[in-house]
Amino acid sequence: MFKTLEYKAKSAARGFALSAFGGLMLAVGVAFLTVAAWIYLTALADTLTAATAIGLTYVGIGFVVMALAGSRKQADESHGTVHAHQQQSSPPLMQAFLQGMQAGATAQRR
Repeated sequence: MFKTLEYKAKSAARGFALSAFGGLMLAVGVAFLTVAAWIYLTALADTLTAATAIGLTYVGIGFVVMALAGSRKQADESHGTVHAHQQQSSPPLMQAFLQGMQAGATAQRR
């Protein structure tokens, strides 16, 4: 039992470490791409235009990600994830109620 728990903890820690490292590498890559875009845009136009273009790009990406995060939560609720869980817990409750009614009827007969 403890070996299984230890394995799950190590697996979760390894997954977290790899995800954190991947996120760090992604952030470094985005920083370098931002600098490259800045250099390219300042070669084509002035610095105000470059800053505006890069800023609007990040704001647009942020809005898209926020919209996707919100739509997934609503999609899960609309597909009945919450209702399916409630329906799965209903039959055992109903069975317990019927068993109690039957036990009460049996006790009343005696």
